[in-house]
Amino acid sequence: MRKLPPLNALQVFETVARHQNITRAAEYLCLTQGAVSRQILMLEEYFGFPLFSRHARGLTLTGDGEALLPTVRECFSRLEEISNRLTRQRTDLALKVPTCVMRWIYPKIMSFQAEFPDIQLQVTTALQHNVDFQRESFDAAIVYGAPAGKETHSLLLFTEQLTPMCAPSMLKDKPALQPQDLAHQTLLHPTRDHRDWEMWLRHAGVENVDASSGQSFDTLDLAVNAAAQGFGMAIGDCMLASDDLEMQRLVKPFDCIMPGESYYFVYPESVANQEKVTIFRTWISQYCGADAHWSQ
Repeated sequence: MRKLPPLNALQVFETVARHQNITRAAEYLCLTQGAVSRQILMLEEYFGFPLFSRHARGLTLTGDGEALLPTVRECFSRLEEISNRLTRQRTDLALKVPTCVMRWIYPKIMSFQAEFPDIQLQVTTALQHNVDFQRESFDAAIVYGAPAGKETHSLLLFTEQLTPMCAPSMLKDKPALQPQDLAHQTLLHPTRDHRDWEMWLRHAGVENVDASSGQSFDTLDLAVNAAAQGFGMAIGDCMLASDDLEMQRLVKPFDCIMPGESYYFVYPESVANQEKVTIFRTWISQYCGADAHWSQ
């Protein structure tokens, strides 16, 4: 069986292809120009064809070099990913969290760290509400909507309870607000398609309010923060905004609450038996709703 090409030479090849210059590649790799050139020549001798065309101002990939480069980059990317996953400290728990969930989970993370100081949570926030454990090196995640993916465990955290919210100052010294009065309020939208307001108005049976009016934001968190500052009325989730509601930074002017999508804590089968995951899984389950359940 033929030997694989030398990995060091492949790494040098990828670096030279990226810089298209021996000198800059050598500086990046902390090698001499001669050492870089020798690695490229070794690789060309292995394959039996040139990988670069030499010019006065630098290098360009040959057709064969261009064919080889994507596979080399993909292989090194996969090696880096699995290396990071395997060499990460066993006490570190990499958790992906949607940005909109941070106002709910951040105080709980602080409580977890105080109770389990030996487990370091590495929290990464993202606008995306899902996770791909095959491509992303997270131990676990909080996702929005039904979790997808084979060999994935999930725990239902809570289901959205959506209703309009605003700053208390917007209701001060005013008669009780009726849903129809929203026609005279600035609506704050967490998405560009305005679907939350459209669904709630339909759920509440309100017909004279233009759901397309108002201001749009990129996330639920931004819309609710704007509402707390008195800029208008936002559709908020009672669970995510529970602290703001308790501290009276936000109020709910109406009794009509619409159920929405659910949030789940998920993790892949590959880490299911790791102590750090089981500890966090058990701990976070105390914050689940009454209808919480495990699935696999």
